[in-house]
Amino acid sequence: MIMLQGLTSLLIGYIFGCFQTSYFISKLVSKKDIREMGSGNAGASNVTSELGWKYGLFTGVADILKAYIPSQMVLYIFPLELQQDNLIALAGTGAVLGHIYPFFLDFRGGKGVACYIGMLLSIDWQIGFICIVGLILITIITDYVSIGSIALYTIIPILVYTSSDYSMIVIRCAAVLFIVGMIKHWINIQRIMNGTETGLRSVFKKNRTK
Repeated sequence: MIMLQGLTSLLIGYIFGCFQTSYFISKLVSKKDIREMGSGNAGASNVTSELGWKYGLFTGVADILKAYIPSQMVLYIFPLELQQDNLIALAGTGAVLGHIYPFFLDFRGGKGVACYIGMLLSIDWQIGFICIVGLILITIITDYVSIGSIALYTIIPILVYTSSDYSMIVIRCAAVLFIVGMIKHWINIQRIMNGTETGLRSVFKKNRTK
């Protein structure tokens, strides 16, 4: 029964995560597939680069919510059955995986950072808020959104593992997301090393000239 509830939470999160905000916005605004524009990433950063910061902000908030909502929903579906953090982590992980690998878009989605933050906000809003601030600061300092994203995927598993507050389910979810996150960001790592990664400042300059 407990395993079924865990798998159900994972599936609910995945279904929510598959809703590709960036894809639908790009189709509505430009009649194009966001995955065929700019960096090819179906996420808020590419929407910001190609369509402007207002659409990028909307995409980011929507992607946070599509992990936060199912993570809270499963607590009402399965009250007192599994430890709450376990349910949240499973649903949140499902949402991140759904965002990255949406079944109706040939499993080609975004990189899951906003969804990850939504899951963290659901587990503990203070941790989620700190991650948002940290992501913004790292991005501003380095000029690369991808470095902040990689830092998020790397630091969270370490913090979860070294803390005594979380179960093995949460630790394993964080480990899975770290592996998937590194795979999705590998091209960014290569671009940073080659000096070809697009910086945040160049994105804003591009938008000002539109």
